[in-house]
Amino acid sequence: MKTTITLSVLHELTGRVRLRLSSPPRNESRFITALTAHEGFKQVSFNHISKSLLITFEGGHLTTQEILLRAAIALSVEYELQPVQVNFGKGSEVMTDGAILAGLLLLSAGAANLGGNKNYLWLNRAAGAGVAAAVLEHGWREVREQGYIHPEVFSFVYLLASLARGTILRGAAVTWVASFGRHLLEGPEKCIEVRPIQQGRSPNEEQAYQVALVPHTVERSPLFRLAQGLLSTIGFTGMAGNVDTLFKELQAVAQAHDKVIEGLDLQPNGIPLTFR
Repeated sequence: MKTTITLSVLHELTGRVRLRLSSPPRNESRFITALTAHEGFKQVSFNHISKSLLITFEGGHLTTQEILLRAAIALSVEYELQPVQVNFGKGSEVMTDGAILAGLLLLSAGAANLGGNKNYLWLNRAAGAGVAAAVLEHGWREVREQGYIHPEVFSFVYLLASLARGTILRGAAVTWVASFGRHLLEGPEKCIEVRPIQQGRSPNEEQAYQVALVPHTVERSPLFRLAQGLLSTIGFTGMAGNVDTLFKELQAVAQAHDKVIEGLDLQPNGIPLTFR
């Protein structure tokens, strides 16, 4: 069974982008040569430990979207033209089932405390433990997948201090908001599947290729979808949105290049792009 090959944006700045590849290129030199066969690239380096690709480039010649497309095609070539799933905008990845359950525990504990019932102090402790577990899970995933921890995870220290002061519910609420709250306001993950297709030719002729770009829906757990529905009912539309703008962004890139991606050395006149 073939595993899904993914390419994700870890972070981007002007003239600089870091990507994470789920599978490393089989031939790193060949991959980088195919990727950079276009003016505008300054430096490309691949980290084998974190499977991250750091690219610096000239903004006047390249855009992040173009680099994503070129990297996806080059990576697909490394794996016999398997489709590559491109993710741009990983805001909702941290909203795991653990984070959502911790948030629900916090809401329950807050409602119980508003009622003034001290018999529910155990619920405060459960909410604190749930938030602590969710933050630790988030931190571990970042170290494993990205090679570093986002500063927001250090709110865990505040939670520990709140436990010592006896204000665990307040500390859990602040920690949850600091670690996960901003992701509620972010839009949906942009995701598209890049499918290079080899065209049939006679043995004596060069092979021809085209690339199909297909919008891809990120599968979410039932609990996550339930949280999306609840948020949309109270006006939080960021996480509940489902419009994938990456497809439109890449369409704009294709139009600027006459629907052809150049410089990958698979065929001299470039590879036609199609949208499905």
